[in-house]
Amino acid sequence: MRLLLIILLMPTFGFAQRLILNNDVYINIENAAFVVIDNGNANAITTMGTGGNILSEDEDDIVKWNIGTATGDHVVPWTTNSGVKIPLSLNVTSAGVGSGSLDLSTYETIDHLNTPWASGVTNMNHNSVANELYVVDRFWVIDTTDSYTTNPTVTASFGYDPAEYAAPNTITEANLQAQRWNTTASDWEGLLFGTANTAANNVNAVAITPTAFFPVWVLTDNVSPLPVSLSHFDVLCNGTEKMIEWSTVSEINNDYFVVEKSYDGINFFDLETVQGNGNSNITQHYTVTDIDYSSVITYYRLKQVDFDGATTYFNTISKSCSDDKDLGISGYLSNGSLIIDESSESPIETEVSLYSLDGKLIFHDRLILNTGRNVLNFSEHLAKGMYILNIYNSSDSKSIKLIK
Repeated sequence: MRLLLIILLMPTFGFAQRLILNNDVYINIENAAFVVIDNGNANAITTMGTGGNILSEDEDDIVKWNIGTATGDHVVPWTTNSGVKIPLSLNVTSAGVGSGSLDLSTYETIDHLNTPWASGVTNMNHNSVANELYVVDRFWVIDTTDSYTTNPTVTASFGYDPAEYAAPNTITEANLQAQRWNTTASDWEGLLFGTANTAANNVNAVAITPTAFFPVWVLTDNVSPLPVSLSHFDVLCNGTEKMIEWSTVSEINNDYFVVEKSYDGINFFDLETVQGNGNSNITQHYTVTDIDYSSVITYYRLKQVDFDGATTYFNTISKSCSDDKDLGISGYLSNGSLIIDESSESPIETEVSLYSLDGKLIFHDRLILNTGRNVLNFSEHLAKGMYILNIYNSSDSKSIKLIK
């Protein structure tokens, strides 16, 4: 038979109070209730014998531990509804400043999609792809109150129940690490914490610093952590050049990016490779300059590559830096020749480049285009398809799509 015990601890006559849970006694917190532990000492909650149990199983069923400036290993003996002990250890290594408390809760989600999400969480994605099956079916909430002017420094250990990552979850237990929701960035933070102890069923050595005391935590398989989170991806015009810019608010196992380019939005080629920042939970900014002076619409997309070779593509964007200038030029392809008709009143000095859609440079030269027909010969045989002709000088530019 399970013994249920509901307790509210408050100081009495100045003596410290302790909650001692002997053998298999249970405290069951329900209906958005608080169990208040008004004693900051680490032994204010103590288990004896076979160990006591505290059930939360809802984000709003809270143990409020007024630890103030205390240090030491504060353990909450969480237990699941099925009776599996999943203790949460919060070892305060540096005291907080103020009379604050820790507000603690945990709950198993109702399905393998990790619903309902904890407060503030808006996705369970890895690079815009649903990632719930790599996450243990439970949330932990570790929050501090505003009574702290400086939060404590904590090393945490999360106990877990293997049944909460059973199939259809695809989790390797040894890969489990802790991950938190960054309330400032409104996304999963790009760092993983701790090490899985598969014998003890916990993830330990999870560092929580005073300036990053975000409340919502999960345990996730480090093969597929929740984000590389892209906050910004855009192309800006700088004269006739294009500046490709992007930013991340978090990165996990991020080896490098590849900026890809296309003239038709279908056939892309590599423009430039940019080294990533591995693991990061701060905003990182990246820039690539495309020195192609094309005034036609060009397309760019971003590929992200993990250290293990896994790739993710982000959305394709398009841009034209044309200012509608026209050099009075038209062109077409004929066998092994490029024909350019120039209609200005006098010869013009230009640079001429011909590209295939996969970004290969077919022809490039600096030359003077005479009024009338200009025939440029090159030896390479051109296959049927579309090509891009770029013609530009110091003040004007023009791009022409040519079909052979």
